[in-house]
Amino acid sequence: MNYDEFIKIYFDQNEFLDENDKQKLLGMVKIINYPANKIVLYRGDETDHVGVIAKGLIRAYDKKNKTVWFFHENNVYGSIEVLMQKRPSSLTYETLEETTIFLFNYNDLENNINKHPNISALLLMFWRKTAMEIYHKFSSFLHLSPEKRYLNLLNHNSKLILRVKSKDLATYLGMHPVSLSRLKKRYYNKK
Repeated sequence: MNYDEFIKIYFDQNEFLDENDKQKLLGMVKIINYPANKIVLYRGDETDHVGVIAKGLIRAYDKKNKTVWFFHENNVYGSIEVLMQKRPSSLTYETLEETTIFLFNYNDLENNINKHPNISALLLMFWRKTAMEIYHKFSSFLHLSPEKRYLNLLNHNSKLILRVKSKDLATYLGMHPVSLSRLKKRYYNKK
């Protein structure tokens, strides 16, 4: 993927970015391609990068190999704890597929928000989206059974179910892999 595709896919969606903003962001972006099964951030490491996933899938998991999060196309990739709290990552981030990320130095983005206020709006939009995703996942664990979490995923992001190993998906949904296998079989047969 090249810079022209980056402009088309991401900047055209955000009409509030003017030409100066686009040029500034293009000067800061790095397009990184990772192979499948590549660790992009180890638990205990720090980073000052944030990005947008153009294609692919990244899994974030804890020291017990429990899946905490999946980052896929159009998701913001980054660690709030590392970027905002300035501490080492408590999670490991690994690509599950060949993955392309538009990567920015977060400090550079923050340093440019005074001269480019639309970059500030873009950052705020990213953080709001991330916060809402975290809230929805937290809320689902408070209010929904594992089966309803599975059905919710099936209704809103069914392709993820096909892209992820069952054991990783089961820990993400808070259930045993055998339970997930039964759910898959039950709801697959209904369709």
